Amino acid sequence: MKVYLYTYAYEKIKNEGYKSREVSDKTSDDYKKALLTHRRSAGSENINDIEVYLEQTFKGRMRSICVVTEIAPIEEYKHPYLNNLVHNADVISFDLDTLIKDGIVEAIYCKDLRETILANPSFENIYKIDNIKDIDLTPHDWHLCENDEYIKYSPWATIKHYFLVLTKGYIPANYITLEVDNSTVRKAE
Repeated sequence: MKVYLYTYAYEKIKNEGYKSREVSDKTSDDYKKALLTHRRSAGSENINDIEVYLEQTFKGRMRSICVVTEIAPIEEYKHPYLNNLVHNADVISFDLDTLIKDGIVEAIYCKDLRETILANPSFENIYKIDNIKDIDLTPHDWHLCENDEYIKYSPWATIKHYFLVLTKGYIPANYITLEVDNSTVRKAE
């Protein structure tokens, strides 16, 4: 089963592999910016507090990466974040069966906020996936995030996605395939 990840750092990833937060440069602005997206759920803007919060949501979250089961159609989206991502980010893929077989992935969790975000924006509806066959392959409604009630949230609030807990915190480069190359689009801007 292929899973996909959007990134703006493919040139680095193809040389170093894909790193989770746990093995990333924790002094970088990118690291801090990524963690601050969780400040509402963590109830703090302090990076250390957010790290503690994330690891308490499930064991290994700091060693996890976030993936989806399909690539968004190349269309125009009213949600500015999603529109930028689809038209400018590269997409890489991993063969999940191989990652599990080779001991690179030790656990899988699902995050599905489609129902809960409206009632309680701080609640992260995360649950463990015990079998790869339980991963939902139903096509996503990539335009759901454009609805009035969702537009103020990240598009990830309307897209079921999965956390892969990485045994050593990274995926070696030889397991990564470039699916969509938008580097020429980014260079043109």
